[in-house]
Parts: sequence; C-alpha cells; structure tokens
Amino acid sequence: MQCALYLSALILQSWALDLIYLHDGSPLFGEEVLSPNGKRLTQFLGVPFAEPPVGNLRFRKPKPKHPWRTPLNATILPNSCIQSFDTYFGDFYGSTMWNANTPMSEDCLYMNIYVPGKIDQSKRLAVLVWVYGGGFWSGTSTLDVYDGRILPVEENVVLVSMNYRVSMLGFLYLGRREAPGNMGLWDQQVALKWVHKNIDVFGGDPSRITLFGESAGAASVNMHMLSARSTPYFQRAILQSGAATAPWAIEPRDVALARTVVIYNAMKCGNMSLQNPDYDKILSCFQKADADLIRENEWAPVREFADFPWVPVVDGDFLVESAQISLRQGNFKHTQLLVGSNKDESIYFIVYQLSNIFPVQDFFTKKDFVPDRHTWLKAISDLLPRQMIKSQLALAAILHEYEPADLPVRPHDWMDSMEKMLGDYHFTCNVNEMALAHTKHGGDTYYYYFTHRATAQTWPEWMGCLHGYEINFIFGEPYNKKFNYTTEEQELSSRFMRYWANFAKTGVFFLLSDPNKNEDGTYTLDVWPKYNAQSMEYMNLTVDYHNSHNRINTNGKLSRCFWDSQEMWWELQQGDKTVDNKAFTWQFREFAVALPE
Repeated sequence: MQCALYLSALILQSWALDLIYLHDGSPLFGEEVLSPNGKRLTQFLGVPFAEPPVGNLRFRKPKPKHPWRTPLNATILPNSCIQSFDTYFGDFYGSTMWNANTPMSEDCLYMNIYVPGKIDQSKRLAVLVWVYGGGFWSGTSTLDVYDGRILPVEENVVLVSMNYRVSMLGFLYLGRREAPGNMGLWDQQVALKWVHKNIDVFGGDPSRITLFGESAGAASVNMHMLSARSTPYFQRAILQSGAATAPWAIEPRDVALARTVVIYNAMKCGNMSLQNPDYDKILSCFQKADADLIRENEWAPVREFADFPWVPVVDGDFLVESAQISLRQGNFKHTQLLVGSNKDESIYFIVYQLSNIFPVQDFFTKKDFVPDRHTWLKAISDLLPRQMIKSQLALAAILHEYEPADLPVRPHDWMDSMEKMLGDYHFTCNVNEMALAHTKHGGDTYYYYFTHRATAQTWPEWMGCLHGYEINFIFGEPYNKKFNYTTEEQELSSRFMRYWANFAKTGVFFLLSDPNKNEDGTYTLDVWPKYNAQSMEYMNLTVDYHNSHNRINTNGKLSRCFWDSQEMWWELQQGDKTVDNKAFTWQFREFAVALPE
C-alpha cells in the first residue's frame, strides 16, 4: 500500500502542502506540481468563493462563501457550470477543446490559484485574474487551453481563474430579486472581492490585480470597468477580442423578458403569449425545472447570427446605463488598459451559421465556399441583423464598404470580405471603440493585433488566424511538448507572456503600467508605444516580420471602423439620409441592391 501511494505521488509529480489559512480562518491545502516545462509551482484547485447557487439560490445573486473549519482539499479541478456542448463537428478537437471537461453542476462557483515556486507571503507578486469567454452560454476555468501552470512560473506572477454561471442560470432576467439578471457578472465580482481580500495569503499583491479575459470574458472585464461596484477591486484590465459595446454583449431588458416567455413555452410549462406574460408563473416553472431541461431549451429564442441566448442587461444595479453612454461620457475606470483583436475573428462563427454554404462533409477538403457575388450576397443576408438589411440605405452602405473592389475578384476574396465585415462588426470595431474612449478620457492604452496562424492549429488553413487562438500563446501552450509548436512560436508565446505579465507588474496604483518594462527596470527589445487617437500605433503580434509585417503599425484597419457610429446606423435605418462617416460622404441610395431570396 505504501509503495502504491509513493508511486502515485511520483506519477502526479505533486507534494501535499502545509495548511494555508484565509483571513476568515478557513484552512485549505494545495499541492506543489511541475509545469509541463519542468518548473515547480504551487496550485490550489477548486477553492470555493461563494455558496452553491442551488435550491432557493438558483437565479439569485451569489452569496459569499461562509468560513469553514475542516481543512479543504484544494487539489481537484472544480465542477463546470451547467452549459450546452458543441457537437456540430462531432469529436473534432478544434471544437471539443472548448467543451466543459469536468462534471457539470449548479454547484460550480470555485476558483483556481497558481503560484510560482513555494508559497511566500512576503513576496507580494502581481496577480492576473482570468475571465473565460464562451458567448455567456459556455465556458469553464478548467479547460486545457487555460492551463495555469506555465505563465506563473515563466513570469513570476500569481494566476487566478474563476468559474461563473453561464446562459440562463447565469443571466436570466425577470426584473426582480429572485432573478435580477447579470448573476454571472455578480459571480465574477464576488470572486474578484475574494481575491482582493485573500490573495496576500498566497503571496499575491492586492494592489496589483489585473483582470483579463477573452471574447465574452473581455466584455465582462469591460463591464467591471463600467460598474462602480467592481472598480475598487482591481487596478488594470486586458480586453482580448471583446468589449461591452459589442452587439452580442448586452441586450435590452424587453428582449430579455420576451425570451423568458419563449423558453416557458419551449419547456412545456404552459402556453403563454408574448402580449400577456405572467412572470410569476415563469419564475415558478424555472425554479422547479431540472437544470438539464433548462439547458436543452436555452437556445429556443435565438434566431440571428451571433445572437447568444442569455447575456447581460442594463439592470440599474451592476450596470446603470448603456455601455455606449458610459464610453461617451467617460463613466468607467480610467486606468491602464491593454486591448486587441485577431485577424480573422468571425469566420469561426460564420461556418456554424451557414451550414448550407459550409457543409460539414466538405469542410476539411474544400476551401472556396463563396465562389461568386450571388453566394456572397446570400451569405451576408443570413449574417447581418434583420433590422439592418431591411434598410436599403444601410445595406448599400455596407456593400460599398466591404464588397471586393480589385479585379479580377477571386473566390477567396468574397470570403475574406464577408469575414472582415462580420469580424469588424462583432469584435474589432468594438475593441477599437473602447480603446479610443479610454484614451480620450485620460487612460493609458496599449493595442495589439494578432495575425499568426499556429502550426498546431487544427482548423482548416483557409480559416486563418481565428477568434480565441491567442489564448494558447498567452497561457504558454507552445512550451508544452505534447503540442507541435515551432521554436519561433515558443518565442512568440514568450513575448505574449512577458507583455501580459509586465503590464500587470509594473507600477503601483498611482504609476503608469508599461508592458515594455521588466520588473528589474530593464526594457523589452521591442518598445510598444501607447495607443492614441492621432497615430493609433499598435503591436503586430506574429512570428513573421518579413513581407511588410512590421512589429509596430499605425492607422490601417484599426484607424477607421465602419461600424463605429451608433447614431449613423440609427439614421440609416430610419430613411434616406446623407451620412458623414469620417472619410467619406455619399448618397447611399446609389448603391442599393436587392438581396437574393
């Protein structure tokens, strides 16, 4: 028996630790492990920060975890929150890698903490707190791509990742305390408060906490910047391919309420009309329903591209006004901000939406799926919001901006233009909008643009540099020998980790944060300039700086976003107007077109 235990310890490469005590006296222990590249760290997995949101606490704001007295074994990855699985491409790793990889449960509000070396409470290391994406309908801190064992040991920082409720269990809105909406954001905030209060016990510095997230995680981080209830608990923020002004990030309250009726009927709780909703009946049905039944029906209200079923609302509590108003008036945390996006943000989502154009059976063998203008017009008619394409003026403006202009038009040009149209609308322009607003109101901003397609990428080559795949480099996956990354990609990953860690480390609350500056006062080889409205300089993150790929670029696509002006789009959808959109003015009626049926 003793021999078996000894062998198990060797296989796990872990060592039990002495007890750690939180500030409320709660004891826990983690384990020392080796990172994939052979460096030692201490990890605490599945640390509870809130009471389980079950029973009467379903749909409610989270309650902070009560103190415990029995030592907590923090060596096991936590449950994932209830969520749907992506089965569209079967067992293809490129899609299944984002599916929850631990048992799903409503009891899921836990975090993981990774500390380089041994715990030393005198160290006061900078802290990076990760918020995962997943369209607010999926995601978990336990995914392999979020492996927390590499970044901390390479850059001497503390890394924290937390779970939060997603989809209907995390964002149901009924305008009452039993279902106030934004529960997932409140989960994140309770976790953030926990980190602020307790991270010094793990050798972290509560005055150097940086929130970072991707996609819906980035939009969440942005919302914490907008919420006065969250801003005291972190210092800096990183937004990767997402912002609060993204069209999918926040929905109107009336839309959220209408969706509850659709779900009520889909779950066969009754037959209710949208005109005469009974929210007491709806709440009663949802509170009693099995979580799997809720999950199976959560997509019933969705009809449009990139329309995720349950997302944040302006509830008057966590969010008191629209994100657009907050940005315009400067009602957000003025701090140090690192933002960016990827070259091909939208194609990942497009292929799911257009199964008639991208059939699964041809997906990995064909590459020219949009061969002509007719197919292109049909595709964008299925991708753009219905309200937008109802207006001939709005549609003509879009076509004028994005239709390929160079002749001859090659088949891939049609797909590239479609990708840029939707990528700009849903991701790049919203990130750009936040960067400009933050700079305008006195914040220090750094901007990156990720353009490298990894050699280990499993999606077809024609899809390019996809949404979400900078994460692999930030968490140090190229250092893991089980993946087939090149030496150049490992160096790129090293740059990512150094930039992100330096951004979190340098300076205290009243000093500037600088991703170029190392902790010892030296600087990285590449000077990453601050982003401003005049030069709009940004860092191009790639392995190839030949073929006109400069490390520092100015203006270009990031300098003018077609979708920036909300007022312009409101005007276009009202009727025939001449609209000034920065660099050009024209009568849009000249470009009117009829979309194919």
